[in-house]
Amino acid sequence: MSEHIGYTIDQDVAVITIDNPPVNALKRGIASDLAASILQASGDDSVAAILLIGAGRTFVAGADISELGQVAAGTIELGAELPTLLETIEASTKPIVVAIHGNCLGGGMELALACHYRVATVTAILGQPEVKIGLIPGAHGTQRLPRLCGIAKAAELCATGDSIPAPYALELGILD
Repeated sequence: MSEHIGYTIDQDVAVITIDNPPVNALKRGIASDLAASILQASGDDSVAAILLIGAGRTFVAGADISELGQVAAGTIELGAELPTLLETIEASTKPIVVAIHGNCLGGGMELALACHYRVATVTAILGQPEVKIGLIPGAHGTQRLPRLCGIAKAAELCATGDSIPAPYALELGILD
């Protein structure tokens, strides 16, 4: 598909891999390339389901923080790539499963929350730590998280920025 997005078909499952080492940060262009891959799989009659994974040691550890300075300086514009991707995922008529390992933080967590099903290794860590650097979850994480774990717990997780281990995320209903 692109430099940072892999696309293969395994039997009737489209496997889409995010590959932006070292932590698969969501830099500019990756979200739109992911959306294009999902639309490709959605339009393929031989595909019954879509699996979203991260290459290497982690799923997605958030947005590319180095780009925030460029946005603040006005050298690049903060686009609607991530919200558009998440809407594409939610609108898919084919089930999208995200397989989480390592870190699933910030924008990675918001990406996972938009998928139809979320599974994780027992050692995975999930959270929205951006509040610890003065940001709020900006890609509908504050809307999707309460639907899974309830308003009180979602408010606590978004306000503190604390990360949680996968077994606890499963207990809360964030994981399937």
